[in-house]
Amino acid sequence: MPKPRRRIALSLLLLVLARPGAAQAEPALSFAERADALVQPYARAGIFSGAVIVARDGVVLFRRAYGAANREWSVANTPHTRFRIASLTKQFTAAAILTLQEAGRLSLDDPAARHMPGLPPGWGAITLRMLLDHTSGLPNVKALPDYPTAIARTARTPMQVVARLFAENLLFPPGRGQEYSNTGYILLAAIVERITGLGFADAVRTLVLRPAGLTATGDADPERVLPQRASGYHRADGTWRNAPPVVAAAVAGAGGLVSTLDDLVAWDRALLSGRVLAPASLATMVEDRGYGYGLGWYLGRAYGQRLWSHGGFLDGFAAIKDTYPDLGLTIVVLGNTETTPAQTLSRRLGALALGQPEATGITVPSNVLDRYVGIYRTGPRTAVALTRNGDRLVARGIGLPGLVLTPESDRVFVAEDGSRVALDIESDGRATGLLVDAGGVTASGPRIDARTARRILARRFARLTPR
Repeated sequence: MPKPRRRIALSLLLLVLARPGAAQAEPALSFAERADALVQPYARAGIFSGAVIVARDGVVLFRRAYGAANREWSVANTPHTRFRIASLTKQFTAAAILTLQEAGRLSLDDPAARHMPGLPPGWGAITLRMLLDHTSGLPNVKALPDYPTAIARTARTPMQVVARLFAENLLFPPGRGQEYSNTGYILLAAIVERITGLGFADAVRTLVLRPAGLTATGDADPERVLPQRASGYHRADGTWRNAPPVVAAAVAGAGGLVSTLDDLVAWDRALLSGRVLAPASLATMVEDRGYGYGLGWYLGRAYGQRLWSHGGFLDGFAAIKDTYPDLGLTIVVLGNTETTPAQTLSRRLGALALGQPEATGITVPSNVLDRYVGIYRTGPRTAVALTRNGDRLVARGIGLPGLVLTPESDRVFVAEDGSRVALDIESDGRATGLLVDAGGVTASGPRIDARTARRILARRFARLTPR
């Protein structure tokens, strides 16, 4: 027989074990809960504002919106909010061209000049296929010095935009190289308009959106009154600002549409099911001819699976859609802040969905990192200094000792302890401010010179910029 003390202890243990839920493992978090926990730090810090979806075979696994669709009126984003999708538009432009080929109205191997008279003689060898897969040699119109201040604000037709390149030299002979260029897709939009007799957005609606059953995707013209449209935001000098609107013609077939989470998942389902394109056309769309790019898709692999993907960035907006065709898995991230690390979020969610270690594949060129080196004021008597250590940035501040940063996008970086830094970047690449989230505490402010830093930090300046 157990002794009295042992009997009492045994009885207490049995009572504890008998209590509901006692000594039992915590219930496992659902996929949606784990996905939300992954996204929340970005939203809490203000780095991400937008909406996210993960769906498999059209079945939603996770779908949630974060942050404000309009900061001035404190209107929240919802899963139904319409965002500018920037270069995701290229998939729809490519599909429109392929449907016109199926109808016998053009061929991908037609010279572009056959469908658009008046192009420069030097462009004579450029085919529609070259425009679609970025092998035309056309310079990117966004690289022109007056693009952000003039073209993006005033252009009225796609051909007015394309004509700005008539006097420019080709980057290489057509078909002899590959360099991403929005110009080719803007020219494709003009060709679609000429063949169909419709404006680009109306032509896309007729050719591909309606057959795909998409009802929330359409013209992103900033002059239109569009229900449930998100405003776009960028950061400058440490504060949020309204992003300048980009007129429709300045991007057209390269980035002229808005869409929603549900429509983009439905778009994948329509493409893969053959409702929009014949199987041969879809195969052409995702054929890799040696550059890792098809027609409106980047083609590669992630987590041991085929991946068709495209990202997009436009003043105030960032987006990505990752499609794992063999799994029926679609992941979409739509953001209305330029700081949105869309690819990192999408690839991290992909790893979660597939049960794989994370691999985001983000690198930032050294010359870009050099632009970020400097001192940023984060309070009346505080600042953060960014320095270079090889191919990494290092953040130092009072109470922020030497955090080595890994890129999550070209302007968002993370340290091993989870601290994040997001840069405010102007259209010419200058960094003008910084947002830092460390231990759940956020601070932001403008870039300052060393003289100002010495004045506000006094003796602590030496700790901020050690030699």
